[in-house]
Amino acid sequence: EHEVTWLNALSLAAVLTVAMIFIRSLHRALHLVPVVALAVLGAWVFATMAFERVHILVFVVGSLLTGVAIDYGFYLYLQPPLHADETYWEKVRRLAKPLLASCFTTVAGFALLLCSELPLIRQLGVFVGTGLVCALAAAIVYFSTVRNAFLPTRTFRGGQSLPAGWRRGLRRALVVGWCVALPGLALLHWRDDIRELQIPSPDVQREDARIRTLFGERSDGTVYLTYGADLTAARASLARLENWLRTASDGRAQTLGLGVLLPTAEEHAHAVRFEREHPQFIPLLRRALEQAGFEPAEFTPFFETYSRQAGVARESDLAASVLSLQPKLTGPLGLLVHSGQPLSWFVTMVTHAPTLAPPPDTHTVSTNQLQSLNQLFSRYRRSALWLSLTGLAIVGAGVLLSYGWRDGVRIFAIPCGACLGIFGLFGWLGQPLNLFHLLGAFLGVCLTHNYSIFSATSAYRHEPPPVSVRLSALTAAASFGVLALSGIPVVRALGSTVALMVVAALLVIEFEHLAGLGKKS
Repeated sequence: EHEVTWLNALSLAAVLTVAMIFIRSLHRALHLVPVVALAVLGAWVFATMAFERVHILVFVVGSLLTGVAIDYGFYLYLQPPLHADETYWEKVRRLAKPLLASCFTTVAGFALLLCSELPLIRQLGVFVGTGLVCALAAAIVYFSTVRNAFLPTRTFRGGQSLPAGWRRGLRRALVVGWCVALPGLALLHWRDDIRELQIPSPDVQREDARIRTLFGERSDGTVYLTYGADLTAARASLARLENWLRTASDGRAQTLGLGVLLPTAEEHAHAVRFEREHPQFIPLLRRALEQAGFEPAEFTPFFETYSRQAGVARESDLAASVLSLQPKLTGPLGLLVHSGQPLSWFVTMVTHAPTLAPPPDTHTVSTNQLQSLNQLFSRYRRSALWLSLTGLAIVGAGVLLSYGWRDGVRIFAIPCGACLGIFGLFGWLGQPLNLFHLLGAFLGVCLTHNYSIFSATSAYRHEPPPVSVRLSALTAAASFGVLALSGIPVVRALGSTVALMVVAALLVIEFEHLAGLGKKS
């Protein structure tokens, strides 16, 4: 709660500071609030209509929709009329191509997430996709009700204020920096650790460690639960687990459980056959005890019980024998085995256990589900990665169809170049990536994609980038930059990725990357 409070307060202060620098009348900027509110409301409505249950992370990650939704309001509201008599709907028609191109190509990318096998990713695609359509519709309709749908801003020339030679030098420096960063992509590695979702709290962690120590938990110990349809099947799975532990740990793993007391079906069958096929066993054992100096009479109860058992033993008696033993296991021993429906299981405590999860054929899970959750985290990330790449291709195809091959490549190079450059930088820095770096990159591509298209419209008229792009980019960089200060690893990953991508794209736009659009080479 403390971190959320100060992050929100600092983020709000950063956005207001940027807004105060650019906007003359802050109270008129409140017209942007209904646009964002209607976008989020529409996303909530469609997501809850489409799915009976919606994952909480959809609303957490989907709340970042506001960063994209406000771009349409900025672009419409901050765009000055071409002439004094231009009506609002004339302005809308003039801006229709960049608005529709930016919205529907982004929506097409998010719509692809509906193909994911994971509910979270599908729900996120519906939430953000429908929210963007609602944002565009809300911006167009709402500002038609505003008497003066233009918000004046202070004039900043940005990169245009620099001499042409300086601009060329900075462009070249950006290209060189990007080329240097690009080989860092080969150094990237992924670390899918569910613990990065934890909020660090030293007091809670110390108390957790103290309680776990009181219960005898050790950092080098693992508890496995091996199950089956009945005890015989569970014991067979336990035998496979024991074999895997010996192999995977190079013999270092030490086990504590009832596996050493209860035979497998094969071991029990072998014992029954042994009793029948070796009737001389008892005389030979008695003679060996005498030769060793023992008094055979002291073993009479054992000999009698063995002989009685050898006469009635059957290979099918194992399950009944185990069931008769279970009530005699009292205290902690009784917790190591369970017989019942729908599953029976054995509990095995292991020290120096392998870090890998047991193979599926062992029918074993660890009571410490960290490894399983990490695998789920990795599965989410791989699914989101391939769908994001395919969505990126769809977005790029939309830009090429809208603006042609030559201009479309230059427009789409901005979000792609920013994404590759930042990930290359992460590679050189040795920064391990996770699912939230990927989601941040996807969001960053959507944001910078909007900036690129909106700037292209001005470039065709040989004008500098519109102030709406600068304001939107700087407010996004400020708010996500604050998230990069978070102590929660995944929040920090998301914030730093988006903020760096937005800043990189804005620098490229400012230094006339799109200045030659529409010119024939």
